[in-house]
Amino acid sequence: MYFIKTDDTELPTPYYYSVTSKDITGSDSGRYDETGIVHRNRVRSGVLTCDVKWRLPGSRLAALKNALSGEVLEVELLDPSSGDYTELDMYAESFKADFYQQQNEDEDESWWDISCRLVEY
Repeated sequence: MYFIKTDDTELPTPYYYSVTSKDITGSDSGRYDETGIVHRNRVRSGVLTCDVKWRLPGSRLAALKNALSGEVLEVELLDPSSGDYTELDMYAESFKADFYQQQNEDEDESWWDISCRLVEY
């Protein structure tokens, strides 16, 4: 079992994985009159985002960054709402690397917390 593939490359198993589905509303949505009734113009429903976190040694950082660096990623991800894999075009944003633990003063063996958000086009 895997959680995410990008362009047919299986990514490492994350320690945190959260999929969110949300609607996109038009700029004319909101509470505009004195009745307080919501006027909603839903222009697209079910847009997925996926927040992911990995803990990886430094030797694996470049490969992960490379797998997430494309402008448009062909992503296959495990969708908890269906219990199956979903294929969609996404992009990665908010790529963050936090130092976690040093091993033997060797960057390749030291551990990093990596996180990003995958957003559906």
